[in-house]
This record gives sequence, structure tokens and C-alpha cells, in this order.
Amino acid sequence: MLLHGLDMDQDFHSLDSKLLVSCPVSGPDEGGLFLLDFKQNSLKKLYTGGCMGMAWVKDRLIVATNQNQLLCLNSRYQITARQDCGQMDLHGVIKYNDDIVLVVETENNAIGCYEAAALKRIGEIRLNPATRDVHHLNDIWLDSGLLYASMFSPYGKWHKQPMNVSGAIIVVNLGTFNPYVPLALNPANHVVVKNLYMPHSVLTYKNKLSYCNSMAFQTVIGGTQTVQLAGFTRGLAVTDELVFIGQSRMRHVLRIPHKFSNCSLDGGVHVYDPKLRISRFVSLPAQQVYQILICPQ
Repeated sequence: MLLHGLDMDQDFHSLDSKLLVSCPVSGPDEGGLFLLDFKQNSLKKLYTGGCMGMAWVKDRLIVATNQNQLLCLNSRYQITARQDCGQMDLHGVIKYNDDIVLVVETENNAIGCYEAAALKRIGEIRLNPATRDVHHLNDIWLDSGLLYASMFSPYGKWHKQPMNVSGAIIVVNLGTFNPYVPLALNPANHVVVKNLYMPHSVLTYKNKLSYCNSMAFQTVIGGTQTVQLAGFTRGLAVTDELVFIGQSRMRHVLRIPHKFSNCSLDGGVHVYDPKLRISRFVSLPAQQVYQILICPQ
């Protein structure tokens, strides 16, 4: 069974979600964009190539790639536009409004503002004047004018001591932000969660913050419940009943040691019930997961 027939599992019988899962390049694995349909028990690869952050803007899906491109896909997942962005090391993507998306430029220590139709860069939120990765900015989320961002360190030069537990979630009020006017800020002044270990996916659901504390193999749901898993967590989506958590093969498992007795190297998605505290794991034909989006019904 492709998705283990979870729609027939008595503990997950209400599972009928469709998920979009983006997968980066990892060695010989080319990555891709996958559609998981639990109701139909089907798994389909929509695109082959390293995929990172993604966001819906009206009926268009904007996807960042490992090739430093932005792709625009229509509702049938056909590519309608493609834009080269230079050596930015693109990561997270979020809708700002119906005309503009925000895109994490990790190598540039910035969040670029792009027109959704033309994929043209029009402005930026800059976290550091350096043009080399200093904070390793990962994922972003926007809720009621508040911009959340995850990063390996808000204090800078994370790569000099990669085993330091200095990751953080920051929040910035964009209430008066003009995407055509550059904004500079110091992330150390906006920390809301600290002492994280290489955090990634961040989101709010019903005004509660959730995120992946990736190198600790954890996901925190609603700011309180911590889910301990067996591998590197990245990719997160939340519903009223279930939580979907991505797991990736650790690319530096030998270079960056971990404290656990075992580290799973499987790539896939955990389907987790936070009330019953049970989960099932769906393997993917990919080593890495970056983002999980729930498709609208």
C-alpha cells in the first residue's frame, strides 16, 4: 500500500487530507514535489528537482528550488513561469498578499520581496549586511502582520560552532511594512524562542506557535507539547485533529554528532495524533523533506 492504507486504519480513519511535500536535492537524490492523497491512498511525483519553500498565491503555487530559481505552477501543477534569482540559497516562501511573496535568501541574510506574477524582486528585509550566510535563516510564516522566522543563530556566524544550541524563532511586526522600501533589523532584538538546535519549519495555528527543533529530533506543537521523534525533523502542517511532521536523512550525521542512541535516516512524513499520542510513518522516495502544505479541499 502506497500510503499504508491509513484511511482504513481504525486509529486514523478520519484521515482524508491531501499534502504537497517539497523535497530538496540530496546526493544522487534529485528531490521533487510530491502529492500525497490519503483518501485515494496515492502518491504522485509532480516535479523532479530540488524543491524548498512553497506558498499558494491565489491559484498559483510559488516554489523555491535548490537551483536558485522561483517556479510558478498553476492549479494543475504545470510550470507557467520560471525566474533565476542568483546565488541566494533560497529557503522558505510565504504569501505577503495577493501580489507579493516573501522568499528567504539564506546566503544573503535577507528575506526578499517578489512580485508573485512576474517573480521580480522589489525589496528586502535584511537581517545582516553581510552577503555570506551568517544566521542560516530557514523558514518564515506570516500571521496577522507578524512575521515569524527560524534560524540557526540570531547572533551570527553559526557555522563557526555548528554544534552550539543557539537557534531561535524571531517575530517581527510588519504592520507598517512597505515591501518596496528596504527594512533592516537585528534578529537578536526579536527573539521569542531561544536555545533551539538548528530549527526549521515554523507556523501558527489558531494563534499558537509550532515549529521543528530539527537537530533535537523534536517538534513543538502549540508552544507546549513536544513530540520526540527518531530523526531530523523538517516540514510541518497542523490540523484540528492531526499533525504532519517531515523527517529527513541527516546530511552531516557523522560530522555533527547527536546525543541519541539511534538516528533514523529515513525520509518521509509522520502522521501524528496529538490527543492519542500515536503516529504512523509514510516513507517517501526521497531523502529530504523541506515543507508540507495541506491542499485546500
